[in-house]
Amino acid sequence: MEALKKNWYKVTMMAVSVVLLAAIAYVYFGNKDEGPPFQNLGPASPFTLTDTTGEQVMMEASYGKVKLLYFFFANCPDVCPPTSHMLSRVQDRLKEEGVFGTDAFIYQVTIDPERDTAENLAKYASNMNADAAGWKFLRGSVEETKEIAGDYGIMYQEDEQTGFFIHSNTVILIDEDNQIRKRYNADDLDDELIAKDVKRLLKS
Repeated sequence: MEALKKNWYKVTMMAVSVVLLAAIAYVYFGNKDEGPPFQNLGPASPFTLTDTTGEQVMMEASYGKVKLLYFFFANCPDVCPPTSHMLSRVQDRLKEEGVFGTDAFIYQVTIDPERDTAENLAKYASNMNADAAGWKFLRGSVEETKEIAGDYGIMYQEDEQTGFFIHSNTVILIDEDNQIRKRYNADDLDDELIAKDVKRLLKS
């Protein structure tokens, strides 16, 4: 007992060290699949657009669901097709988890509504093996689209010579409270990462 009193400081420091090591181990090993906390990047701007069946889809009505939002155009010759195919793989991963079309959705909005008719979008969706239960291809007027895209920080401009659009190639992650939580660009456009992030939000 006397020896314990004399060495109380060492004993205390050892106990503190054990606790700290356990905490560090959890952060770096036990929690390795979770990743860093999501930021809150502000509210998702409300919109009402039409899907390929003529039904209206409202962002405001999607509370309780996690969404991925992507702006594209069907005749895109470069970044849109591979990004859409990547989203198709996200869809498949979320279907394996049993959450696609019930808890998780993909909204893909055309920035070229004059050429991307409902019929053309339906063909594009079919080429991507899109499940209409959870993957909505949406269109509005030219003016609506510009305003909505701007609200989400998506810039685009038509090339007068080619008729194609130069645009931001960004997938936006929106949580169940309709708050923007993450933007995926370039190297972040990975189906495994995005599907994992969707599942993380659903668990939070």
